[in-house]
Amino acid sequence: MTKILVGIDGSERGERALEWAVLHAEEEATATGEASELTLLTVLNSARLQGGLNEDLVKNAVEALLSQMLQKLKEEHPLIKAESAVVKGGVVDCLADAAETHDMVVVGSHHGSTIGQTIGGARGLRVAIAVKVPTVVVPADWNSANEGTGIVVAVGLDTVSDNAVNFGVEEAKRTKQPLKLVTAWGLPAFLNKPAEAMGGGLAPVGEQAQQRLDARVEDIRVQNSTLEVSGAAIEGSSPTRVLMDCSKGIKALVLGTHSYTTLGRTLFGSVVHSALLNLVVPTIVVPKG
Repeated sequence: MTKILVGIDGSERGERALEWAVLHAEEEATATGEASELTLLTVLNSARLQGGLNEDLVKNAVEALLSQMLQKLKEEHPLIKAESAVVKGGVVDCLADAAETHDMVVVGSHHGSTIGQTIGGARGLRVAIAVKVPTVVVPADWNSANEGTGIVVAVGLDTVSDNAVNFGVEEAKRTKQPLKLVTAWGLPAFLNKPAEAMGGGLAPVGEQAQQRLDARVEDIRVQNSTLEVSGAAIEGSSPTRVLMDCSKGIKALVLGTHSYTTLGRTLFGSVVHSALLNLVVPTIVVPKG
């Protein structure tokens, strides 16, 4: 049974996060006969309490809202077990602390619709590399009725994506979705011509990347004979753009990131950061370990 922590903030992004978590729980129930357990968590921070608002009144209002959400879950999804909690503090730190007793974190994002939302979203998305467990970031415009097909996993040239690949395999098996491994390679546009002028053609790099992917795909096929899996090394000056193009019309994108650290609560890996601010589909960030 998977224990899922869902960030609820009273906005549309929180609703989308909960919708994704409920869908995941139902899929798990279909695959294993046992649904996930959900914890709906709301964090009261200084922004919520500004303007002299009474903390007790705000907390009571939040608890009433969460109670309504739990009742609706019980009526519409009786197999799913759910509880709620309200805590006070910084959003990232509180979610990271609560994640210690969960297997997955799900949060929503406005993915940069406005400058203010980009700043706010980035602060919330820091959760993705502040925890030890996979974090799912759901776009505010996502809905289960229009969900796509297929799981795409970004595969780097190092070992950071190993856990992401393993997660992607299990997710594809659980949901009976095709799996695609993608490696984005190439130089920034301003370096391409100088490299060519110096005789530094990049074709061998792409060929080597494809060979590594082919070997990995074959290993996955050997261990999972019923899984539909493929791999593609795609050239592009921007890894994020390659991944966003590959993510159109799919169910989920899976990214790997370095293990959580104190520094991780402040800084993103550049590709993960950029991908999360340009969300196309629900994106799952899996820590290296």
